[in-house]
Parts: sequence; structure tokens; C-alpha cells
Amino acid sequence: MDCPLYEKIANQIEHQVHEGIFLPGAKIPSVRKTSKQMEVSVATVLQAYSLLEDRGVIKARPQKGYFVQEIQPHPTEPAKIEPTKNDGTIHALLRRLLHASQDGNIIQFGAAIPKSQFLPIRQLQRSVGRLMRLEPEICAAYEFTPGSLNLRRQIAIRMLDNGCQLQPDDITITLGCQNALMLSLQAVAKAGDTIAIESPAYHGVLQIIEVLNLKAVEIPCSADTGIDLDLLENAANEWDIKACVVTPNNQNPIGATLNNQARQRILSQSIQHGFTLIEDDVYGELSYKDKRERSLKADDNHNTVIYCSSFSKSIAPGFRIGWIVGGPFQTQIEHYAYVQSLAIPTLTQTAIANFLENGAYDRHLRKTRQSYQDNLLRCQALIQEHFPAGTKTSAPKGGFLLWVTLPDTVNAMTLHSQALDIGIGLLPGLAFSLTAQFNHHFRLNYALTWDNQTNAALKELGKLCQLQTSSLG
Repeated sequence: MDCPLYEKIANQIEHQVHEGIFLPGAKIPSVRKTSKQMEVSVATVLQAYSLLEDRGVIKARPQKGYFVQEIQPHPTEPAKIEPTKNDGTIHALLRRLLHASQDGNIIQFGAAIPKSQFLPIRQLQRSVGRLMRLEPEICAAYEFTPGSLNLRRQIAIRMLDNGCQLQPDDITITLGCQNALMLSLQAVAKAGDTIAIESPAYHGVLQIIEVLNLKAVEIPCSADTGIDLDLLENAANEWDIKACVVTPNNQNPIGATLNNQARQRILSQSIQHGFTLIEDDVYGELSYKDKRERSLKADDNHNTVIYCSSFSKSIAPGFRIGWIVGGPFQTQIEHYAYVQSLAIPTLTQTAIANFLENGAYDRHLRKTRQSYQDNLLRCQALIQEHFPAGTKTSAPKGGFLLWVTLPDTVNAMTLHSQALDIGIGLLPGLAFSLTAQFNHHFRLNYALTWDNQTNAALKELGKLCQLQTSSLG
């Protein structure tokens, strides 16, 4: 026997929620709009929405409409940490972000992409032009894995700054750091294996987990101290963890940097429990200190660390040049890299190698780091002045990302939708976990041209948060 019409409508909307079309905290179409779209009576839609409320799928807010119910995570306790798979919810959110990041009319607080003013565009332009004039045949030729020898030599020289003594043959060039992380996890884990990740985590890692059909144990990460090593210890005792992905310097999204004691402890844990550390150091060069922090790889006496980084955040995002130091997995990583991409663009590798060789990179970094630090102070001051009481921000020591914690009365997904409507992009906390956490958080990129328009946009975000708070007061 067919189910009633209102139940069919409820089932259809519930399916859309599960597919990620309507995300947790998002507003669904009004009763009147759904009535017109589906050509049914208002009374039928009301019955459907009432059924969805009974099922816990949506919740009515007086004078506001109907919103997808948020999943309330249980407080994290060591014994309750469970391996999790990506359910696809993050994809819908990131597709929206990527679409918005291509729109020149949107203030780009969301994507972790620095504005061109923070990149050495003119130097790269001259280098590329000179190469195309003088060495066109070389630039058009394949550069097979492991990549340009000159670039690998320059990277080995640069990595002396973070304490690593490497040879060019220790390094493989990749298509950015995302590709390096993918190759690392492919080398150390197979489908169904469990890895440990920071929580909140870089959303690119969450997507890799899904593609490789891995499980993840989310280890809480503090903006002050980084990954919780007590909980990592408990998880390693409970589960057969193959690898731990960690960002010791200027973690994305919360900006945490591990202290020396924590670095030594996590290295010891990897040896004791037999898991590989995959170090994501993509923001390592952007430390606000005069001397950058050491990498975990620098103290890797037992060869348990795979090191990943790139020039996407400091020289040219569009060049997609990263690298990986694979240690015992190097041969396997090079094989996977060759199979997946065959070669890395020669022109971009050569241009970056020349830029590193002529000494301009350090001058560029000094100027850029100071600009980011200035922008961070502006951001924090404006948020303190214009956002609701109780709003907190992280205190990154490098990079250009700020983690904003809103009062419980403010929903970051609602803020995301409202902000896009007025031309402001941001990335809600939902994108940084597999377990529907961080509903009252968002990440903010401050590598922007700080002008009146940017100033006004951040104030508008504060107003939207204030309105959510007042509507529930």
C-alpha cells in the first residue's frame, strides 16, 4: 500500500539531508515555497514537516522557519574515541566553497588562498618569461618523477633551516602538498586501516580518507598546545593505528604549534606503537618568529616520519609544486607518483628553483610574515569589537588562518549561508571533522588585501552573529 503524500515528501527531504544537499544547521525551503515547488497544499507540507520534526531531522524556529537538526556530539572521552569514515557531508560544503572561491565579487575569508599581493608574482613572471625565451625546449619536455634535480637540491638547502640534513635523492616533487599527503597514506595504509588525525583537521585529509576507504580516529587538538597526546596514547593502545597525520607548525585550521616536549613525545609514541608519522609542514615557512620551528623530520632518528610540504602557501598556489620525504616508503611513493601523474610540469619547477637560488625567497618571506601578523591583529581587534560577547579566537604563531569560536547561540552553517547571500565567504567548522563537530566555529583566512571593503565585511559577519544571538534571546 502506498504511503500518504505527506510521508513521501518527508522521505524525499530526509533523503536530501542524508545526501548533504541540506547540511546540519541549514535552513530548508519555507512551507509556502515547498508547496509551490511540489504543487501540493500548504497543509500537506506542514504534515510532512511535522513528521520530519518527529523523526528529529528538522527543527522549527519561531519567526525563522525550519532548520536541519544538528547532530550533537557526545563529549570526547578516551574510551569513546571510535574510528570513523567520511559520510560525504563535507563534499557538499567544499563544493560550495570552491564555487564561491572562483567568484571575484565575494570577499574570500573562506578558502586558504593568499591574495596575489602576498606572492612574488613579478619575480615569477620574469623568470617564466626568461625561461620560455631562452630554454623553450627544456620547458616543454617531461620532468619525470622524482622531479627536477635542481629544485630538489634547492629544497634540500632550504630544509637545513628546519633542521633536516637531506640529499636531493631523498626528495620527490609532487603536485602540491595534498598530493604528497595522498601518496603518504597510500604508501602506509590499505583500505579499512585506521589512522589518527587531529580534530579539527585539514579538510583535504578528510577527503583522502574517503577516497582511500580508510577509518580515522579523531584526536582533539587545542589551539594552545596542539594534538592531545594523552588521547593519542589511549587511541594507540585501543586501535591498530597505521599512521598519524599531524601538523606541528601552524596547524590548519587552528594555528597550533607543538612545543619541544610534545614533539619528542609524539616521536616516541610512533616508535612505541609502530605507527608512521605523516608530517604536514605546509605552513612551516610562515612562522612569525625570526627563525622557523624545527620539523619533526629533523629529529626522526628511527625513520618513522614522512615529511610533506609545498610552495602553494608561500610562492604560487597555481604552480602546484610540493614535495615529500618518504624515508623507508620513498621507492613506493615514487612509484605511485609516477603511475598517477607520470611527470610534474617542468616550467613551474624550474621557475621556483631559480627563485630559490637567487636569494629572493627569504626577503619575500620576511615581508609576507610581517603583513600576515599585522592582519591577524586587525582581525582579532575587529572580532572583539563587533562579534557577540563570548566569541573567542585562536592565537596563531604563523600562517594566515584564524579559528573563531562563536557562542552556542550562533550556528556557523547558518552564518555561512547568510554571509554568502551578501558576498562574504567563510568555511564553517563542520568541514573540519567527520563527526559533525564544531557547529559554532569557523575558519577565517586573513591573507587578504586589508582595505575598507575587507574591514566592512568582517563587521558584517559580526552583525549577522549578533542577529542570531538576539533572535534567540
